[in-house]
Amino acid sequence: MSTPPSPVSPAAARPPKLPSRLLQSSKYFRRRSSVQQLQYVASASVGGTYYRTFSVVVFTAIVLCLMLYSSLRRQLDAKGCNLPYYSPSYAKIKSFGTDHTRFASKYSLFLYREQTLDNTREPRGVPVLFIPGNAGSYKQVREIAAEAAHQYYDALFAKGTFRDDPGSSSLDFFTADFNEDYTAFHGHTLLDQAEYLNDAVAFILSLYNPIRADNGEDIPLPRSVILLAHSMGGIVARTMLTLPNYRPDSVNTIVTLSTPHVVPPATFDWDIVNIFENVNRYWRQAYSENLVGKNPLASVSLISIAGGRLDSIVPSDFTSVSSLLPSTNGFTVFSSTIPNVWTGVDHLAVVWCDQLRRVIAQALLHVVDSREPTQTKSLEARMDVFRSHFLTGLEPGMTKKVPFALSHDTLLRVQDMPSIYTQLQQKRVTLRGLGNIRQPQVHLFPIPNDPNTAKDDILSILTDQTLELEGKDQRVDILLCQSSHRNTVESDHLHTFTNVLDFSKPDSRSLTFMCSNLAQDKILLPASTKDSKYSHDGSSFSYVTYKMGDLFKYQYVAVVDSYTDENPGFVMLEIIDSTNYKHDMHLDLKSSLSGDSTMTFLAGGPGFTEVTLRGLSNSIISYKLDLSPSKCTSDELFAPLIRQFISDPYESKYFPRARKVQVGFHGVAPFVPLASLPGGKFSEQQQSLKLQIWRDPTTACGEKQEKITLRVSVDTLGSLGNLVIRYRTAIAALPLAIVGMVLLMQFNIYDSSGTFITFGAALEAFVGKALPILCLVSAAFIALSPHLFPTSTLPFIDPADQLQGASDADARVNDDKVYRTMRDNDLFLGISDPRLCLLGPLLFTLATGMCIVVYYVAAVVLLFIATMLDCVDAMKLHSMPSPGADAPQMPSGPVPSHLRTSRERVGEFFSGTMLLQFFTFLLKQLFVGIYNLISMLAVFSGGKRLLTIFTLLLIVSAYVPFQFAFIVVFIVHVNTCIKSLRAQSHQYSPSERFAPMFSNFAVSILMLMIWILPINIPLLVVWIHNLSVKWTTPFSSHHSLLSIMPIILLVENMISGKMLPRSTQVKQQIVTKILLVYLIVYACLHGILNAYWLHHIVNIFALWLFIVYLQLLSGGNYTDSSDRNGGNYEGLMMKAPQTSFGSSVVIASTPSSASTTATTIQASSGSSTTVNSYFDRKLERVPSIGNKQ
Repeated sequence: MSTPPSPVSPAAARPPKLPSRLLQSSKYFRRRSSVQQLQYVASASVGGTYYRTFSVVVFTAIVLCLMLYSSLRRQLDAKGCNLPYYSPSYAKIKSFGTDHTRFASKYSLFLYREQTLDNTREPRGVPVLFIPGNAGSYKQVREIAAEAAHQYYDALFAKGTFRDDPGSSSLDFFTADFNEDYTAFHGHTLLDQAEYLNDAVAFILSLYNPIRADNGEDIPLPRSVILLAHSMGGIVARTMLTLPNYRPDSVNTIVTLSTPHVVPPATFDWDIVNIFENVNRYWRQAYSENLVGKNPLASVSLISIAGGRLDSIVPSDFTSVSSLLPSTNGFTVFSSTIPNVWTGVDHLAVVWCDQLRRVIAQALLHVVDSREPTQTKSLEARMDVFRSHFLTGLEPGMTKKVPFALSHDTLLRVQDMPSIYTQLQQKRVTLRGLGNIRQPQVHLFPIPNDPNTAKDDILSILTDQTLELEGKDQRVDILLCQSSHRNTVESDHLHTFTNVLDFSKPDSRSLTFMCSNLAQDKILLPASTKDSKYSHDGSSFSYVTYKMGDLFKYQYVAVVDSYTDENPGFVMLEIIDSTNYKHDMHLDLKSSLSGDSTMTFLAGGPGFTEVTLRGLSNSIISYKLDLSPSKCTSDELFAPLIRQFISDPYESKYFPRARKVQVGFHGVAPFVPLASLPGGKFSEQQQSLKLQIWRDPTTACGEKQEKITLRVSVDTLGSLGNLVIRYRTAIAALPLAIVGMVLLMQFNIYDSSGTFITFGAALEAFVGKALPILCLVSAAFIALSPHLFPTSTLPFIDPADQLQGASDADARVNDDKVYRTMRDNDLFLGISDPRLCLLGPLLFTLATGMCIVVYYVAAVVLLFIATMLDCVDAMKLHSMPSPGADAPQMPSGPVPSHLRTSRERVGEFFSGTMLLQFFTFLLKQLFVGIYNLISMLAVFSGGKRLLTIFTLLLIVSAYVPFQFAFIVVFIVHVNTCIKSLRAQSHQYSPSERFAPMFSNFAVSILMLMIWILPINIPLLVVWIHNLSVKWTTPFSSHHSLLSIMPIILLVENMISGKMLPRSTQVKQQIVTKILLVYLIVYACLHGILNAYWLHHIVNIFALWLFIVYLQLLSGGNYTDSSDRNGGNYEGLMMKAPQTSFGSSVVIASTPSSASTTATTIQASSGSSTTVNSYFDRKLERVPSIGNKQ
């Protein structure tokens, strides 16, 4: 029996005084023993950096809670969607089989029919193909298809046709059943769907040949199909046009709902990232100047509809198409912009929201022209229809119909009497109390034609009345009129007018005016009254505005009041000076944070005001508006109404009865292209937020020059919620960069001193030393990246730039300007606004806090499992039979107290009553079963392990994705970490003892693998889904053995418990550091947009570590760092030295006394461990887990 180790003197146990740059100095570690090193790190972590670590964790928890609260409660659009009604039926097209597509056994095609309306199963209208999104159902077509059927047949039954349009037709909605595939996570699935749909389009068009021939219809056969797509289905639709099996001109109209067009929502698959890159480049090139006249997409219109801030699945920033095609071919519009919708919608509600589906169905019916082979109107006519249905009419560049009309639509006759003329007093007049004389009357307002009226001045007309061209409930008409040269119009010319309003009397002189009804150019606004709460409440105002320079041929504005009873309605006309209604506010972040950004208006000023908030263009920051109320509101016509808007994309929000308003918008966003092609917008300044304010200037207080104040300030809490959806993939990238930095520190110390400190100790040192520097560098990078870090200087960091084909490279040269502009905001967090430079330090701090929490949670779980397994072993040892003739003999002598603690006391605790015995049995069976399951792949002998690895690689190469193998390897490595922790507490027999410091190294590798899990799990989910649909079909991708073999080999080699040898050559140390630096830099710069590559970098790093292990086996220039003092150290969680089971045992000894106070047992792996000999002999009797007693 060896003598027990001598106690350590207080002087020896006390950590020595060290230089302030301990972790950067390798000389100190060379001069101190392992125990002294680790004692210092443990004490420093408690006394020096513990409070910093705790502060980071608390800060992370608080900020994450605030972000979650903000994303769920703040800056959200009010939910205003009504529930739809429908009677669906689906007819499966069974004839679309293997003769037409190779995916017939995987996917299906259906034809939607609305019951009671569609009486035939045969398609007779214009074909529309609905494409579901990620995990979407083919039944999601029912809401829009049902509404289109009702609108068409209701109009047909009422008038005999649809809007008197001879080219009108019903719509045949086809829908594809993709078995709810996960297209957002798997690129091959997306390509399969696109190829299948191209085959489906060809088949759908062939269905109309025999039908129309049999019916003898004089209608051309359709040559194109309208595509209606939801979510990722929009990317499938655009991908269809790039595939070889696409029939030219078979698609010319695409409407997408909440589709991420420019950035993939999940970047865990290389195929997805590559598809987005190639498809977007194809569309940009098609509309480039080099392909003018040869554009394959020249006639294609693309409308992207976004849901806004309620969409918590796809960031609405990603729905922008301004960088893909010119404004003549498409645009992006938000649901809150669309008239009579005026509400945000979430990702699923965008297909069933009743208000939105009505507008979509109406727009689709109006773009149809069955007289054309394409079954749709021309591109220009289609875009006019989409603009008139989806845009407000207030957008810049919107064409007015009335001023440029070649003919008039209304003939007006009135009595020639002075009372019909009303002068515009101070360029403003208001009609209150309509119908007050209880008979129809006409008000004529002469349009000023004096030189003081500038051409850019505007005529503004606002009313709470409904303006329509025709309708039996019509009570107010507003007309632009010019005097007729003759007081009478011949009867044969009356047919040229669609409406005749005659208020003349036979016995009196009358005047005749040729007029145009302003209902053609009306703009609907949400009503803003004292009872209004939300913009989608239902009622609306009508607003008309013209530039005075466009009204040169008109002399009067006529308001026809047809009420015969009193009505509280109003009509307000105003001519506004162009220099008086437009204002600019220049805001910087400092003034916005302090709330000093204010602007004042006179209460008696213009009733319409437009304010441009210069500098407010980034969608990450949310704001608060405070509009001070007027002191006199008793006689006001309407409450203030605010419209916030940007023009790229078309996003508007209305705030009725505006006082305090939360403003959030989707302008310049991370990773979204900042520029577009010709016809689009190139300037970030044009994306500045603008406000339009309507208010009543006619109150009594308006004459007293009362001032109204508009105050703008940053909503800090509301802005935190914007980070959640825009930086979701950063949850894997940035923490992985932190882990890489911690590993770099561990390897630096290991190479210099031979001590591989724990991950927790290195993490705490990182918080105290490196995190402040990292925060400073990240802030400087955001502020200086547009000037110092152009993307052209960093191509070697992003492999996506290197893996493109030659044709793509040539295309990039041809489209270099657009491509470079798009890639300018792809680095790091995708922002280059100096005002957001603090965002980098914030996210890095949060990533560090997440690493700390995950590490300690993993440590607690590992220690808990290891401790419970020690309990099971102790119970087995306690229940062993008494020594007999054949039984192995236990050595005599007193049982050490620490052994009794881990054996007898646990047995005594669990052997009190029958209930406790039953609980003991269940607990033992549970932990032993789980442990045996986890250990199944790790307890084999060497030959069996090789067979297992070979079998796993064979399955990966043929059937399962390599992500499955990664999960298996991860479980095996968890088992290795548990066994290493148990070896620390000396509960294993000597043959199973692990090398000193191996536990530290194993847990560090485990942390690396934990943060790779989020990248691999989505593909595994896709494989499991495909397995549940058709298990006999092998997975279509991700069978590369090279993508997982190095990790398998490293984990398999670590099962033996060998510690990674320390290299003695500088070149070999540099390789390790270069790989870690590459991981860090790539995770920071490109990890969010290309998260898939992080797995491959870790795989390369694992390959290098395996090579290091091979160097050890072959006797290379490596040193086994397992000294006699390194076998006992502070343990996983940096706890104080303890001797109870389940905790690490620290034997403090000096190098000189180590050999005389302990016995060294040389393991077969070449490592040595200092333990108590009697303790070892007693534990040799503990049976191994999983073996029979």
